[in-house]
This record gives sequence, structure tokens and C-alpha cells, in this order.
Amino acid sequence: MAEFAHPILAGATPDPRRSDQIRFLMVALALVGAVTTAAALAAIVAPGIRHLLLKEDGIVETGTVLFLAAAVFGAAASTLRRGPRVTVVLAGLIGFAELLDETSFGARLFGFQPPGLYGGGQLDGFHDLVILAYRMLRDVSHGLAWLLVALILALSAGLVLLALRHIRQGMAGTTTWLSGHALLLLHVGFIGLAQAIDIAASSRALAAVEEVLEMNAAMLLAAYVVQVGWPNAARRSGVC
Repeated sequence: MAEFAHPILAGATPDPRRSDQIRFLMVALALVGAVTTAAALAAIVAPGIRHLLLKEDGIVETGTVLFLAAAVFGAAASTLRRGPRVTVVLAGLIGFAELLDETSFGARLFGFQPPGLYGGGQLDGFHDLVILAYRMLRDVSHGLAWLLVALILALSAGLVLLALRHIRQGMAGTTTWLSGHALLLLHVGFIGLAQAIDIAASSRALAAVEEVLEMNAAMLLAAYVVQVGWPNAARRSGVC
């Protein structure tokens, strides 16, 4: 995995595509930060809106669904127009799986009853398989169950830190192959953190953090699809 020295220090002509890539990445992160800050301020300044923000099918969850749908349709349109590419198809499949999760596989839309989940609840999403594993391990040993949570947290935090490292390197002028996929790494890391919270936490505050993390992850995935699937659009929007 080759690294590229800063163009000025190397005496080479700067690569505009890589500069645009970093600018677009920063725009995407700024948008995620702005939306998160706005949601947090709304919940603090107007406590009455918290229910609308965080309830089932509320503002945050609806936003998550819309961004995931944008990622799926964007990936599909890019594939049809430009041909299949691994990164675009992968992003589209990830978005589709998460979209099914967020909509409970259409259970609430179409009125069918999902199968029951061991230990309570319903099996209406892929993430429930991780919850099922946690509950089965907990029946054997609480230590094993918490080891699963710790592993998910460690892997998720590691992905986030890896993405941030490559973002920082890109801002400093040194880009790598992973710099172009930092948004996807952040997406997976955020989803993992949300999953760990979903498994092990029951407080309303952490539940709110989980919902916001999932919305942030959906926004990052949609931005990644634009970046890799529609590079001309990403180049036009990546303006500092």
C-alpha cells in the first residue's frame, strides 16, 4: 500500500484528484458534525422535541433511512451508468443490509410479524444476530458475553482511529490508498460502536447516542458512495 509524499516537498506537480478527495472528505465530516450539533442543541434547548427526534420512526431514524436509501440508489445508479466496481457495489450492499435493518425488513410497513428473538424481542434485523450471540454467551458465562462486547468495541474504535489517522495524514499532504476509503472505515466503526451500545446499554442517554451514531454512519456511507461512485460530483462539491 503505497504512500505519496507531499507534492511540494517532493517537487512534483500536485495531484488535483487527491486534493479534491481530501477536500470532499472534510466537507462530508463537517456536514456530519453540523447535523449532530444541531440535533444535540435542539434536544437541549427544546426538551419537548426529544421525543420527535428519537422515537421509533422519528426524525433521527427517518434521516438514517433516507441517507441509507440515497447510498443504495446512488450505488445502483453508478453501477448501471459506469459499470460495476468493487467499492461501489460493496457500499451499496452494506447500505441495503442496513436499510433492511432500519425498516425491520418492512415489518411495520407491511404489517407482518417477524419471528421471536431468543431472550425477548423480535428477529427483524441482521444486528439481532449479534444480540442473539451475546445472549447465548451470557447464558454460558457473563465473562464471555462481555468479551464479545469488548471485542466489538475494540475493533470499532480501531477502525475509527485508523480512519482518523489517514484523514490527518491527508490534511498534512500525505495520502495513502486508505485515505480514499476513510469514510467507509468511519461508517463501519460507527456502526460497530452503535451495535455495542445496543447490546450492553439500557439508558435513554446511550440509546440516543446509538441513534445519532447510526444516522452519522448513514451520512458517511452516502458521502462515500458519492466519492467513489460519482467522482465528478464529489470534485464539484469538495470546495474549501
